[in-house]
Amino acid sequence: MASDEFDIIRRYFNSDTLAFPATEVALGIGDDCALLRPGAGMTLAMSMDLLQEGVHFLADADPFLLGKRSLLVNLSDLAAMGARPLCFTLGLCLPRVDAVWLEAFSRGLAEVAQANNCPLVGGDTSASHPDSGSLTLCIQVHGELPAGEALRRDGAQPGDHIYVTGTLGDAAAGLGILQGRLGATLADAQRAALLDAFYVPESRIEAGMCLRSFANACIDLSDGLASDLMHVLRASGVGAEIDLQALPLSAALQGCVPQALQEQMAVSGGDDYELCFTLPPEREAAMQAALASLGVPVRHIGVVRAQQGLLWRKEGTLSTRQWQGYRHFSAAHMPDEGEH
Repeated sequence: MASDEFDIIRRYFNSDTLAFPATEVALGIGDDCALLRPGAGMTLAMSMDLLQEGVHFLADADPFLLGKRSLLVNLSDLAAMGARPLCFTLGLCLPRVDAVWLEAFSRGLAEVAQANNCPLVGGDTSASHPDSGSLTLCIQVHGELPAGEALRRDGAQPGDHIYVTGTLGDAAAGLGILQGRLGATLADAQRAALLDAFYVPESRIEAGMCLRSFANACIDLSDGLASDLMHVLRASGVGAEIDLQALPLSAALQGCVPQALQEQMAVSGGDDYELCFTLPPEREAAMQAALASLGVPVRHIGVVRAQQGLLWRKEGTLSTRQWQGYRHFSAAHMPDEGEH
């Protein structure tokens, strides 16, 4: 068993599978700082997410899947900006030293790191405070993209069409299954698909880099379509109209919950980590062909309006319904199957 924080780092994190060499990393784990050498004419992109036991994941979460999810949700921010991953750092507060847990967690991290050529280059490890005794993870990702080509939230223009990648609501249903609120009658394949959507969201790095050539604005959907799209609309000073009947829903989600709850999960469930972006109609055909070549499904779900505000269209009727996405320090929650 690891004897202290330095032994933990040596045993589980400073390995060839996780702290592997990369062209842009001049110095990795082992000194006071990591040293990076981004390419000429490139802009650095950085993002950090904090994941707290009981808030972002359950206490009994599978450590291998948690390792994968922890890095994937951070890489999603790089995808939203159109950046290519360079490396990441990890902060870890542990309530106890559990060799089996650490091995599985680091193995999950390594699988995603290798798939995205994003090595671990440093971080910190600490014991949790005795009064809390909970696990806290903090990951900062570093990426790069050509100067002046970042996908931002403030570029949406009136007349732009609004698209999303993948499907919406699956991760919220997966969390509902983990919490025992959903899926009592689900087939094994459907259950597995929804749990995967929560623990292992699709990496959209390639899609994000591709969209630099087409999109006016982009965001990743972490807190739900309604909440995250509003960030784009406010930053851009515009509004939007979304067709609820156009939202992409998986067969697994449709087989899991009643229709009214499907809609709510797709709009406000959160944890999708898909990309929502806007672009002029004249770029649609080229964008669709480019993403199809990457195997990334997209769906046209709405249009950007000059008038501010977010409208929802269903069966020809417009409404200004206020959907509640996930917000920290609020009492919002996702309803059970019977709460409509």
